[in-house]
Amino acid sequence: MASQDQSYRAGEAKGQAQEKTNQMLDQGRETADAVKGHAQESKDKTGSYLSEKTDQAKDKASGAAHSAQQSKDQTGSYLSDKAGQAKDRAGETAEYTKDRAQESKDQTGGFLSEKANQAKDMAGQTAGAAKEKAGATAQWAGDTANAGKEKTGGVLQATGEQVRNMAMGAADAVKNTLGMGGNNEDAAKNRD
Repeated sequence: MASQDQSYRAGEAKGQAQEKTNQMLDQGRETADAVKGHAQESKDKTGSYLSEKTDQAKDKASGAAHSAQQSKDQTGSYLSDKAGQAKDRAGETAEYTKDRAQESKDQTGGFLSEKANQAKDMAGQTAGAAKEKAGATAQWAGDTANAGKEKTGGVLQATGEQVRNMAMGAADAVKNTLGMGGNNEDAAKNRD
């Protein structure tokens, strides 16, 4: 009877070991799924965030390995083999995720650098065009001001002569009215 009892306990221990192994594998899969889920988010964040998540995944895998070691001591080498496989898979998944996230980060950085250089070049071209346009506008304004100055000077000179001639004519008319005016020929000579 003791033999049957030992057989039963050995079968029960093996069943428990297999159940724990399945739990560990499920936990390893969940860990891998969690790491994959965070990979998309990780590529948009800095390398420290990625390192933190990778360390967490490694800690979980390490914790799983530790638990597996304890179970191995209780149930045998079967569980140890399965736990080792789960640990290896989790480590590989974490490393793969880290590599992919780093590649994504590098690609994003290159893209942003290229766009920044394009924007810088475009700004330089725009500034040059604006400078040329401002220079042309300043030249036109200067030319227009000089032409206006010359035209205004000519108009003012002609107006001054007209005012002078009108004043002389008015003075002659007053002199003639008062009888102080001289000969019209003398007045004409004085005006010229």
